[in-house]
Amino acid sequence: HIKLLSKLRRSTLSKLKKNRTFIASSSTRGLDSKIEEFHEDVKKHLPADGKDVVLASAFIVSDNVITDLTHRHFPNIFKGFNILAVDTLHLFPETLELWSEMEKKYKKEIPRFYPLNCKTRDDFIRLYGNAEEIPHADFDYHSKVEPFERGLKSFNKKILITGRRIDQGNARINLPVWEEDKKTFNPLSNWTWNDVLQYVDKYNVPYNKAHHYFFRSNEDVKATIRHLPDLSWKKMDLGKPYWQLTETELYGNPPSKNVYVFKSFGDTHTSVPVLPHESERAGRFVRLVNTECGIHTRANHTGAPHGGVLVDLLVKDEEKKLDLIKSCKNNVIELNERQACDVELLINGGFSPLTGFLNSKDYKSVVKDMRLLEQQIWGVPITLDTEDKSFSKGDNVLLTYKGQKVAVLHVEERYLPDKYEEALNIFGTVSLDHPGVKDLFCTRGKYYLGGKISGLDIPKRVDGIEYKSPREVRKLLPAKKAVVAFQCRNPIHRAHYELLLLAQRSVPNSVILVHPTCGPTQPGDIDGLLRHKTYVKLEKETDSSFLWAYLPYSMVMAGPRYVVHTRKKNVVNSFLKGSNSTHDCSKELWSYSFHYRKRYGWN
Repeated sequence: HIKLLSKLRRSTLSKLKKNRTFIASSSTRGLDSKIEEFHEDVKKHLPADGKDVVLASAFIVSDNVITDLTHRHFPNIFKGFNILAVDTLHLFPETLELWSEMEKKYKKEIPRFYPLNCKTRDDFIRLYGNAEEIPHADFDYHSKVEPFERGLKSFNKKILITGRRIDQGNARINLPVWEEDKKTFNPLSNWTWNDVLQYVDKYNVPYNKAHHYFFRSNEDVKATIRHLPDLSWKKMDLGKPYWQLTETELYGNPPSKNVYVFKSFGDTHTSVPVLPHESERAGRFVRLVNTECGIHTRANHTGAPHGGVLVDLLVKDEEKKLDLIKSCKNNVIELNERQACDVELLINGGFSPLTGFLNSKDYKSVVKDMRLLEQQIWGVPITLDTEDKSFSKGDNVLLTYKGQKVAVLHVEERYLPDKYEEALNIFGTVSLDHPGVKDLFCTRGKYYLGGKISGLDIPKRVDGIEYKSPREVRKLLPAKKAVVAFQCRNPIHRAHYELLLLAQRSVPNSVILVHPTCGPTQPGDIDGLLRHKTYVKLEKETDSSFLWAYLPYSMVMAGPRYVVHTRKKNVVNSFLKGSNSTHDCSKELWSYSFHYRKRYGWN
């Protein structure tokens, strides 16, 4: 089979070359059409002077094409915007050469942002450790995320331009040209790899000279070892990029079984050559669980939701909703109140960047390392438990709450969780005296279902409380004012109120956002409906400097994990936390300052 596939690949390459479509799957007219679309999109989304616009560049071909397009067609925007590039101190030497070449060709300085307090790789190793030895999440943060955030701040970024494309797959498969929530412009979203290469050749755009390298081998070299020296392949360089080579030049005569080429470049230890037919993303992060650079998933520039995107899973088309319901056949799960809260926050983006319940790999990563596979911080696993073992991969399951059809779960897997490990890591104990542990062992189902969901409706509750979605909370916040947020699970008492007034006086030009949880808490707590009545009463007695929004969240008494989990829902300047809200039944906990703020838009 391997020999047949190899022969088929070479045959395909030969046919493409003979048809002169090896580089471009579209005609010149097709490329011209893409350039015209670029024109229209730029006029629609970018200011004419380019002020406060930042192009994020890693000097891969897509980024360089955007640089050339803007320089060629919008010189005023090009003059006004900034190009932000990060030298991780682990880049290919050819990337650094290209950096200088781009500055020289386009007569524009591209400042170098290094890891904090570093100028050399030795500095990085001394301060943070060896890239191959420290956790990749730590390397990612110190080498990319922090310097990138520092660069955005220095450039006063309001609009970010990226070179991401839909055909790169994975998290980019539904990438729009314009992301309103993030104020991010992806002008090449609908371009293909071949479109990009055709533009590079036609307009003589600088490219990484490591594209000249290709590696012939008569064996199958696994992606996970391609970064190592002394492999069973021969490195070649014919002085031009691999996409300009003929089949004979690429495979040799007699032809080798396989050829590997560099399509994309990140850090030297996470970028490897791939087969010619593979996506350029196939050569990135091959030994890691994540598929995206932390710049796109973890950078916390002002206003950005946690994970970089504010999710909206509610299906708007009524006919599509009916089709989804029909696809479930007789597969139905009636949600309890806790599960209904989770579904609502998945649908409205309260749990961004999640698009469904965690699969086993994400679940294990969160339980063990407090991170999703893409390395975003995540404190508590969001899972759908069931006793029904009949569900399997590929099933669509209708999720109902008190008979209301609220969502469809697209099952990716049914798995057995390690509840002992979950209790120990999430709650810090396996004692049934802890209400969370007791719920986990005695109430929750034996199996967890992982998969994306399609929202049909927001769960309707008998409490009559009007809950605001993250987008609605963002609209509620006044522009150009700092936000001091307060979150609690019990009625606000006098000391709380005085604390809020003191905090407001301490933060100039600020408003107070009171954002209490009104979902299930723990046995013995004051009922959510009664708590809400106290909030409404106080809301009537406070002035316009107090803003109120209620959170349909089922609280998890998970100590530090809960701190991490809940703070990432909103974006604030300052945050106040009712101490008991993080109670783990054994101690009061430290700061509530890590994981609550991102989804609801507090700065």
